Amino acid sequence: MNTFFLLMIPIGIIAIIIAARIASLIHSIAPFSYPNARIMAKTGKLIPAAKFEELSEAPTVGDVINQLKETEYEPYISQYVGEEYTVSDVERALNTHLADVYTQINDISPSSVKPVFEVLLKRWDIENIIRTLRCIYAKKDPLEYMINIGTFSDSQREQLAKSVTVDEVTMSLTPEFENILNNVQDQDLVVIENELLRYYYQSLWTFLDSSQDPNVRLLREYFGMDIDAKNILAALRMNDLVETESVSDHLLPVTYHVSFEDLKSMVSAEEMNIVLSVLSKTPYSGIFEEHMSEYEKDKNLAVFERALNAMIVSKGREVATLNSLGIGPSIGYLAQKQQEVQRLRMILIGIYEGIAPDRIKRIAGVA
Repeated sequence: MNTFFLLMIPIGIIAIIIAARIASLIHSIAPFSYPNARIMAKTGKLIPAAKFEELSEAPTVGDVINQLKETEYEPYISQYVGEEYTVSDVERALNTHLADVYTQINDISPSSVKPVFEVLLKRWDIENIIRTLRCIYAKKDPLEYMINIGTFSDSQREQLAKSVTVDEVTMSLTPEFENILNNVQDQDLVVIENELLRYYYQSLWTFLDSSQDPNVRLLREYFGMDIDAKNILAALRMNDLVETESVSDHLLPVTYHVSFEDLKSMVSAEEMNIVLSVLSKTPYSGIFEEHMSEYEKDKNLAVFERALNAMIVSKGREVATLNSLGIGPSIGYLAQKQQEVQRLRMILIGIYEGIAPDRIKRIAGVA
């Protein structure tokens, strides 16, 4: 009998450990049950590839608009696109829909991951600052281009939109953004935009790198690839246009798979073979090798940009699969929704500019 009890003690301890781990797992995934069910329903409403091909072949922008009225974009088309519309009006409808998607995902997300969305929403604050500055330079009304999303309150956005000088923009901002603009407000607009984006990605990466939440840590690969893509494209675009010593000022202040030294090598590369060599040990080598022949036809970096963006969206889907009971579906859905809006923009602009359907499909990445 004593032997029986002695045997049962370790079995009981193991059972308690297993039960504790199951309870911990249930506790960690339960808050995501409702949000992920909502996101699955939203994912089902994404525009399928075949529809993008059909839209690319539409004869006029009006035909695209009519087809979008049969989708979840309908309320936004009705609100912003009247009988006498411009492509900018349609773009505003698309942006407002995307902004609302971010708001909805943030609203239904568990409190444990809300800090992630707080950081991501700052990207929209920066977008609104940039839009206001561009309007000031172009002598347009910023209020018509403002997107109602971000960490700014409605009154803060309204105050921002009333600005008529860079100084007024600076004074209307929260301290974190005010400090950035104070340092560069006498610079060209492109320098100001670059500094704002550098600040955003530095803040995002600091947050991701310091978080101990497994849901947040999982996002490092996704956003790390986004950072790499932007740095790679920036390096290729400034090829030999800037001094090597100042290259870092034109890149994001953080890197992931591609180091600053590698990026500097890409800037000074005289041939694309050198770029391939630099990227050979990174996840991006296959993309560049696969699309090199297409690039060589007209030396257009958009070929690589589309491929890198598609790779990032694919990573978002992978995150959704690997973390299907946590934050994964949210990130996967947002990645696909952003790609959807970007494709629609490209199709609309392509049709407006009279570009052939086959080329529109290539530009939008739906061919």
